[in-house]
Amino acid sequence: MQVIPQLPGTQTEQIARFALQLQLNALPPEVLTLAKRHLLDTLGIAIASSAFDFGKVTLDAVQPMGRGEDAAAIGSGLRLPAPSAALLNATLAHGLDYDDTHIGGVYHASAAAMGAAFAAGQATGANGSRVLVAYVAAMEVGCRIAIAGAGELTRRGFHPTAVCGAYAATVAAGMLYGLDERTLVHAMGLAGSMSAGMLEMGDSWLKRLHPGWAAHAGVTAALFGRAGFVGPTTSMDGTRGFYATHVGRMPQPKEMPAFALGERWRVLDIALKPYPCCHVIHAFVDAALELRAQFDVGDVERIECPLVLDWHKLIAEPRAECVKPATPYRALFSMQYVVALSLLRGRVELADFYDRPLQAPDILALANKVWCIDDPLSDYPAHFPGELVVHLRDGRVLRCRKPVSLGTPEIPLSQSALQSKYLSNATRVIHADAAQQLQELVMRIDTLDCLTPMLALSVASTIKEH
Repeated sequence: MQVIPQLPGTQTEQIARFALQLQLNALPPEVLTLAKRHLLDTLGIAIASSAFDFGKVTLDAVQPMGRGEDAAAIGSGLRLPAPSAALLNATLAHGLDYDDTHIGGVYHASAAAMGAAFAAGQATGANGSRVLVAYVAAMEVGCRIAIAGAGELTRRGFHPTAVCGAYAATVAAGMLYGLDERTLVHAMGLAGSMSAGMLEMGDSWLKRLHPGWAAHAGVTAALFGRAGFVGPTTSMDGTRGFYATHVGRMPQPKEMPAFALGERWRVLDIALKPYPCCHVIHAFVDAALELRAQFDVGDVERIECPLVLDWHKLIAEPRAECVKPATPYRALFSMQYVVALSLLRGRVELADFYDRPLQAPDILALANKVWCIDDPLSDYPAHFPGELVVHLRDGRVLRCRKPVSLGTPEIPLSQSALQSKYLSNATRVIHADAAQQLQELVMRIDTLDCLTPMLALSVASTIKEH
């Protein structure tokens, strides 16, 4: 039997030690490349989100929380206190549900990490290299915390992005605010009680707010830690800590977030989204796009989508709401709607949910023929597989199963596809030349003296209405 080395300290103590020792030159080249790609993707989404109603409402909401010049709001350029900027920018990053996901942790890794790192980085005048390292550390820590609770957090009604993101954001903010190991541990201990996020959403905007609140909690916890407020050291692994209360069990030693930290990089398993819909649906979109040329939709009798039962309530029920979604956000969380859209239009784009008619008769008619059944072959939460079983009126049955989806590490999104996605999102708000300049700065963020040039390019003088 392999002997697992037990490093000294609690989980938060080991994580704090790792984060504070991490340097840019210690990052493997593939991690550095991934971080820049994901940061570019995240910024494009946040810029696009700033023009939507939820983005404008969030900006209105944070302004009465306090005045300050710490950091800039993406999209508007308004100067805000660091916690408010973190809240706004991370909400924007997740607002379209187009941001990256660690499949195994069911965790959106970049939103809270970017929100906290950019807010604290601007507040402290940090250079791009320090901000990038803090962003990577936060993504890595958040993924690891989520993986240790894989499946169970969602099953219990918690949103991993929200409850794990608070710890991750604290790591990023703490690194940039200059906390030492003791005060960062205390800050993470405080963040554990600030973390929140339930999946009881309905047709609300709640899920969009989750990484924003996590980023806000992280910056707040770091500031409390820096000031000397004492937090618990056993926030994750204590008898009343995170895993005991949120997961109902203590992970095995090899499952713990700090195990092999810095040796095995979990960020390399994060997937980019080619489609602006729930990531669980992506493999079904891939299957639909492959099958659509093999039959006429008018000949369809029934379409079955094998789906692990854990996800039926989130993306397949109530059936009537999924077949005929009342809002764009409900549509992008509807298996029935997205599969029908994929088969009929041969695409799944942001414009399909926000710019084009949501209740096109042909899409609704086909969505009514889509049914979710159990998937005993699924290896969730390791992957989000997808399969379409198309029953035709002449008795033929066509099948296509995708064990993983486009954008995952197994089938990575090309650089050209990523750039196209980024430009499509960013240019909904800013000019194409500004978007191109911002892209160039992001890809060399580690050479920048500060974040000011990047944030200046993310602002539009006139934001389009959506």
